[in-house]
Amino acid sequence: MEFSALLQKLIRISNVKPQVLADRMGYDVSYISKWQSGAKLPSSRNAEELFGKMAHFFAVNTEAAQQKEIKEVLGLEYDGAGLEKALEKCLLQSLLKQKEQKEEHRKVQERISYDSLWQDQETVAGAVGGMIYELCSRAERDVDIIVTCPFQEYVTKENDFFKKLEALEKRGITVRIHQFIDMEKFKKQTDAYCRCIAMYLNAIHSVRYDFYELPHEHADIPVLVIKNGLLVTEIQEPFTREKYTTVIRSLPLVNAYYEAAYACLISRKPLVEEYSVHKMYQEKYIFDYMMQNEYRYLLRSMHIIHLPDDMLWELCRKYTGDQESALLQYNMNRNSFQAPVTAVVYKSTLMDYIFDGKINIFGKEAEVEREWRVRHITHLIEELEKNSSIRIFLLENNNPYIGYDDLQSTIYFCRDTVFAMAVQNGISGYYRFFSKKLIDQFNEFYRHIENAGDEYLLRGQKVTDFLRQGLKFIS
Repeated sequence: MEFSALLQKLIRISNVKPQVLADRMGYDVSYISKWQSGAKLPSSRNAEELFGKMAHFFAVNTEAAQQKEIKEVLGLEYDGAGLEKALEKCLLQSLLKQKEQKEEHRKVQERISYDSLWQDQETVAGAVGGMIYELCSRAERDVDIIVTCPFQEYVTKENDFFKKLEALEKRGITVRIHQFIDMEKFKKQTDAYCRCIAMYLNAIHSVRYDFYELPHEHADIPVLVIKNGLLVTEIQEPFTREKYTTVIRSLPLVNAYYEAAYACLISRKPLVEEYSVHKMYQEKYIFDYMMQNEYRYLLRSMHIIHLPDDMLWELCRKYTGDQESALLQYNMNRNSFQAPVTAVVYKSTLMDYIFDGKINIFGKEAEVEREWRVRHITHLIEELEKNSSIRIFLLENNNPYIGYDDLQSTIYFCRDTVFAMAVQNGISGYYRFFSKKLIDQFNEFYRHIENAGDEYLLRGQKVTDFLRQGLKFIS
């Protein structure tokens, strides 16, 4: 028996009101209704705890005659007072059975291309992600996806979807995701949207990601559309006002949506655009950043923070092509050393530098010798102790803002300018932020990270102690 049918029978036989059951389980009554109808199912993660409480509830709130009927209707086998344990096991088995049937039903729908309806978000993510991957893997040319809500909502967690796309590189297929963003929603979900953008500020395998602003009045219905592929959107049925995610494969309708979305797309400038470092300098964008009064960094790779003058000049001469460029780099970095600086550095990033000398110097990956980094870290500790305008935070690799494995670029923040630098296979790529609204939200995102709890962020004396401890190992 499926879980939904089983729950209906238990409620009928015990003659309890769904509201009473919901209160005892700690859920809103709407969840009980959805479980009964099968529109939504309990999460597998906490099923044992939930069904333990539910079995106890029905065991203590039923009379002997009702318990007998439950035993007969559900086909339970137990001796003595074992109703509670038998019922818990039955509930769990029925849930697993119904989820297996839903998954099989989803696979059948994919094979025969029926239009589909879902309400459970876990099912939506797995099913839609599978469909998109299938379309991409069969494509003979580049695939364009236009989406109006964070793309991660439609794919499996932890980038598994993107890892699967590695095979497309060999075939020369590029998946282009055009992500529309409603800035009103962005302000309410700053961390989620900034994390989404930060994760894709580089080419992940064969995926290109672009972001565009969508007017708020156009953003009330989520849409994902692939030309000649599928349309994923949301519908609301008129009787209970429940919302469902629907997948449509009727090509005339899919392509009508795509053409409308594409017309909207080409009329807008990307919020973030990949730039060459030459163009960044040519348009004075980097100079504008360097002339601000304060700098903030989210460092995916270690940088030259507060070097002694002679070490900085040595680097400028070594890593730039001529005397004029060296002098320009020297003056720019000296200027940044004298301004207030806040650097959020992943623990792994700092440890890679302390123990292996891995550092980014003027956009180039390098490894510096032990004596060099001992002097730099010693100088940095001195600066942190005497100069209150320099602050370094150490961010745990796993944190609720953006994990070490999710971010592939270093992001530079100040009041009016934000840009990112990603290094892949020794080649640096730059990303320029064009939208003032986006810049403001990324600065807000940075403030959230900066104010993270102590379990995620080391600050103050703890950072200095961490640096000193590192020095002991390499001195």
